[in-house]
Amino acid sequence: MREITMLDYINQTPETVKRIINNSYEFTKVLTENYINNDYDGILLIACGSSYNGCLLARYFIRDVLNCECKLITPFTFYHHEYKLHDRMMKINVSQSGCSTNILDCLKKLKIDNQQTICLTGRDDCDAKLYSDILVNWQVGEEKIGFVTKGVISLAAFLMSFALETALKKEIIKKDKYEYYKNQINLAMEIHPEIVNNSIKLFEENISDFTTSPRVYLVSSGPNLGTAVEAGLKISETSCISALTFEVEEYLHGPIYPLGPDALCLFIDNNDSFSSERIIEVAIANNIVSKKTYTISNSNKIDDFKAIRTSKQTDPLICPLYKLAGLQVLAYLMTENTNKYVPHPNIKEFKNSNAVVSKSRSNLYLDLQKNKT
Repeated sequence: MREITMLDYINQTPETVKRIINNSYEFTKVLTENYINNDYDGILLIACGSSYNGCLLARYFIRDVLNCECKLITPFTFYHHEYKLHDRMMKINVSQSGCSTNILDCLKKLKIDNQQTICLTGRDDCDAKLYSDILVNWQVGEEKIGFVTKGVISLAAFLMSFALETALKKEIIKKDKYEYYKNQINLAMEIHPEIVNNSIKLFEENISDFTTSPRVYLVSSGPNLGTAVEAGLKISETSCISALTFEVEEYLHGPIYPLGPDALCLFIDNNDSFSSERIIEVAIANNIVSKKTYTISNSNKIDDFKAIRTSKQTDPLICPLYKLAGLQVLAYLMTENTNKYVPHPNIKEFKNSNAVVSKSRSNLYLDLQKNKT
């Protein structure tokens, strides 16, 4: 029997997201009622790693649709440095495994402080349920590979669904706007297989650029900054190539200076009429320094052989749901054609030492490094 791969979970994403969207009222009902009944005026998402990035994908959508502030903070920072001044915000702890020790610490602290504890997770059988007044499963289903892909996009889709259902019930948006966004999310999942295939094609045509670069730069802004950040994490943890992420204008203010011809640079266009112009402008100029510059964009200013394109596009707030898939594929292919998930021996020793623990359980995911040297 063939071993399941990251690509399998990437390909499962559209079906998973469509199921979430088609059942959005039922799946998000508990959170929606809690938000409305407590008269919150904002949302604080507490998350780390890929869960953080999934929240980041949805953040601008939530702010726009629910017309409220949506803040995002890592558990360690929330616990030690920014615990106060969030009284009117609905605090949602997010962990796909439900076993991240830093999230468990936050839940415990909130409970000791007699605050409501909410955890959004990808599984019912998790340690977070011991400390949660409300435990909500975002319906990602099974994902046995720790370098999660399906979980990130489905989390973003779930949070978008929550925002839509809550905004509709609070009469912040009307039914036509609600249906528009749901249709746009479904359209994103129709585009998803196409961007997967086009990303594979680009990789195969430029395999040397993707497998011989010592470092990767990922650049975007707004909704797709989350796309860039998650792609950087995925490339780093799988291929073990250093991947750095920057907002497009910040990229020009220092980070570009170490760049050389050997760096792989990936830009993500936002499909909008304002930030995209700057992203495209910088991407084109970036070729002066490194010819290994590629862009996820339909702009005719970018050469076809340097772009990952799609036949259709969505609303800018929705497009991260499919644009991230293209970069997930690149991370997978870079890994399969280089180190095959095997880090430096010192990293393996670090992990095996259990000197630092980040999960409350050790058997959550398949070990892709097993029997590999």
